[in-house]
Amino acid sequence: MTNLLEANTDLPQNLSAEHAVISCCLLQGNSDAYDSISRILKSEDFYSFQHQLAFQGIADLANDGQPVDEIHLVEKLKVNNSIDEVGGVAGIFGLTEGAETTTSIKHYAGIVKEKSNLRKLHRSYRLAAEQAASEQLPASDIQGAVESDLGDDISSGAGIEKISTSVEILKDEFQQMKDGTFVKDVVRTHIPHLDEKLGMGGIGAGEVCIVAAPTSCGKSAVAINIALRAAKADAVPTCIFSFEMPQKQIARRMIQTLSGVNLRQIEENVASTAKVKAVTAANETLSTLPIYTVHSVQGADDLKSQIRILVRKHGVKLVVIDYLQLIPFGNKLGKTEGISAISHKIKQIAVELGIGILLLAQVNREGAKRESGLSLYDLKDSGDIENDADAVVLMWPKGGDVESAKKVDAVGPYTELQYSVAKNREGERDVRGIFKLYHCVGIIK
Repeated sequence: MTNLLEANTDLPQNLSAEHAVISCCLLQGNSDAYDSISRILKSEDFYSFQHQLAFQGIADLANDGQPVDEIHLVEKLKVNNSIDEVGGVAGIFGLTEGAETTTSIKHYAGIVKEKSNLRKLHRSYRLAAEQAASEQLPASDIQGAVESDLGDDISSGAGIEKISTSVEILKDEFQQMKDGTFVKDVVRTHIPHLDEKLGMGGIGAGEVCIVAAPTSCGKSAVAINIALRAAKADAVPTCIFSFEMPQKQIARRMIQTLSGVNLRQIEENVASTAKVKAVTAANETLSTLPIYTVHSVQGADDLKSQIRILVRKHGVKLVVIDYLQLIPFGNKLGKTEGISAISHKIKQIAVELGIGILLLAQVNREGAKRESGLSLYDLKDSGDIENDADAVVLMWPKGGDVESAKKVDAVGPYTELQYSVAKNREGERDVRGIFKLYHCVGIIK
């Protein structure tokens, strides 16, 4: 069998379709035809360099609010010093020939986009094959690069839908509500007083719920409890992106939470037979739960790529990110801009993949010391964190001090943590509650 990467064949292309797209764009003298496909096609999707330049000129005219016709395109390309590269005035007027109506422009654009996607696949996989043959990079790095390279590019251009699509879905849901068979597309936290306050009764599909707290105040414990309960009670496939704890440490915490036993008692050989059995049972239970962990990402694009893989391969519906400020954003942006960019990307991931994201974040030191509690202004590094979130849960020790918030009840010692649902897109905001964090076993009540 001939190796496709080595075969001496032309790359996928359809110059006739490219010509037809440009001809349609210039037919009516306005930007209507271009606007109908601008979300689908970019100039780099064209194989012919002449067509690339012509389409970019059309885009420039449309974006500038100028007439989109051959005369204005000629002048635009003269200004861009690219008129000769498209064959001069004769070349432009030649591109106007062929189309008598714009009704088929989306069909032509779809052909051009498909050929462009095939070329991108060819280029990306050829590079991956070369890297694999050189054996200089780990297979995971090569796979991640391919996913990142293709993830945002290979698409149908879909995205604009008539609202009647959702109306029909809602009709079905309303009927299910009447029948008593409706099930919300939501991940419950199984912390009853928190689910009651969140607008969707949990973290809805496409939502980002932020839990923000001072350092060492228990936000990781809250996240682990939610992930564990969702996976155990509702079989929700869950992934935890933890940039501070290795998988073994997460598993240890989960086993303590499931068993209600401090594992130090096992290590020190002072645990009762009943507690040993509880830990053994917790081990067995945890090994069967659909929980995955990731402990390193190269940036927001890599994060998106890995989440996409998890959704596709394992059906992940809840993603926990611990925590926002630890995601790399490169050296080109300042910290505030970098955190903002990552926050935007995380929201896009949730909406695009229809998953719930529980995002942990830090608060400023000033807010952490305030006895009256935290506010949205205390979110560290960027106001865009608040803007991108659907719900924000702010958490702090009662009285503003961890030591003074420590108490004991019949269950054992715990830290009393106050929280406020400071933002709640689908429900009431500024509602408060109390978490009890039993720190020896990590249970949240």
